[in-house]
Amino acid sequence: MSALPTSLLAPTSRPRIRRILHGLSWLLSAALLALAAWLLHRYLGAMRWRDVTAALVQLPRAHVAGAVAATATSFAMLAAFDVLAARSVAPARARPGLSAFAGFAAHALANTLGFHAFIGSAVRYRIYGAAALGAGDIARIVGLASLGVGLGYAVLGAAGLLMEPAIVAGWGRVAGIVIVMLLAGLLAWLAQPRRLRLGRWAVALPRSGSAALQMLIGGVEMSAAIGAMYLLLPPEIAPAFADFVPVYLAALLAGIVSHAPGGLGVFEAILLGAFPAEARADVLAGLVCYRLVYNLLPFAVAAVALGGFEARRRRTVS
Repeated sequence: MSALPTSLLAPTSRPRIRRILHGLSWLLSAALLALAAWLLHRYLGAMRWRDVTAALVQLPRAHVAGAVAATATSFAMLAAFDVLAARSVAPARARPGLSAFAGFAAHALANTLGFHAFIGSAVRYRIYGAAALGAGDIARIVGLASLGVGLGYAVLGAAGLLMEPAIVAGWGRVAGIVIVMLLAGLLAWLAQPRRLRLGRWAVALPRSGSAALQMLIGGVEMSAAIGAMYLLLPPEIAPAFADFVPVYLAALLAGIVSHAPGGLGVFEAILLGAFPAEARADVLAGLVCYRLVYNLLPFAVAAVALGGFEARRRRTVS
């Protein structure tokens, strides 16, 4: 039997498919949260909190300072994605300083509050609106900045696999080479002008040079984010950095999929599960410090800065 024409299927099938995918997404989120809650109950129940407190006090101050520096590097790179995107979409209206502030504030608030697509976009709309950018231009900036973050995941994932982490049992280089080839193919494809249409909006994709720069920035950003957590692990229990990269990326992606604020609970459950029971008090101490350094500190800075931005904007309008 011949297939029905697309025009006949589209009006009814597309909304249905969207509803099914939306439902599956929330079902997966609920399953991840339930599994994380069960794991955390097991892990935390086997710990003595005085051991966690002692491990937190014993964290080397130099390592904490290094984690703060790594956090600053990570957020500087995240801000750079917005600068590059705004320069591509609206170079005359979106100043680099404003773009960097929008990128930093969006990530700092969304990383802690969760629902990154909604909160990050809302923050950018508020800030870029001060430069009289329209909804279409802001959506394009959000899309291009998000592409850079995605490329960063791919670059660091490939690098981590090429270093042969123990978890991949000797197959890391094969998977890493495949990802590298895909990224190289993407750069070759972007050598010509390309446009991506999303509904009624069309986004001009970056050319190969800009995409390569995004990959470099993304690799630095992800390395710094992972380094912030890695520095907070006691040296005696910390695995090789190559072995830690896939664990961190898996925990981060699971936290994003869960829709929990900042991946809270899911991120911790995966990282704690990657270590033996006798080391989990030290790991939890590192996680607590990481949350303070990588989530709450940028969140506080962004909240204060955004409050100042709004106050200055109101004075200008009045």
